[in-house]
Amino acid sequence: KKDETSSEAVVSTQSTGKKDETSSEGALAVAVQGMRVVPTRTQAAKEMVSSFVQDLCKQNIGEDAFRYFPFALGMFTTIGVCNVANLLPYVEMPTQIIGCTVAMSATIIGGLTIKCIQNHKLDFFSFFFPSGAPLVLAPLLVPIEMISFFSRAISLGVRLGANLTAGHMIMHIISDFAAQMIASGTVAGSLGAVGCCAALVPITVLEMAVACIQAYVFCMLTTMYLRDAHELH
Repeated sequence: KKDETSSEAVVSTQSTGKKDETSSEGALAVAVQGMRVVPTRTQAAKEMVSSFVQDLCKQNIGEDAFRYFPFALGMFTTIGVCNVANLLPYVEMPTQIIGCTVAMSATIIGGLTIKCIQNHKLDFFSFFFPSGAPLVLAPLLVPIEMISFFSRAISLGVRLGANLTAGHMIMHIISDFAAQMIASGTVAGSLGAVGCCAALVPITVLEMAVACIQAYVFCMLTTMYLRDAHELH
């Protein structure tokens, strides 16, 4: 109890300080409010997710990982929650709409491109011409590299939206097939509908796994692109 009291005192001291919640320090001060030395199940789950995202940032970004950890954590949890919520009936979250996911990825890539230009100035254009390549190949390599670089804005969002949409379409087709078999009014149709409903169980479990994996892939690729904003490759 003494440890918990001291921990809460430290947290209250940090939270009363004039910290900007949009900064890394302010976000951390807000995040630790109400945390205990002996974690509850909810706190343990939060710590597990935050540790996972923190390790991901360290691996892909490097020394500047702490600066982008709040952004990466918010992005991972938001996309993950939206992906799982899409599995609920009559629920349509933005991550299921390819237009929304492409807009989100285009905004991220656009911001990272501006950040990269601010950091590296004219050296930014070395992205489009690999070091050591013959100058004669510049007319061929530069357009290819430019397409490869800016296609991230589309591929990042399409990958997320298309994977979720494909799974939902499969579930919709099986459910519609089951409804038609029930409407037939025959015994064989009823048995077939039961089989279709049973098939939806493993598909739903698979879709939940896909929802979490796609959130991880989106976050992983974004942190890799964040590193490009600091280190030219």
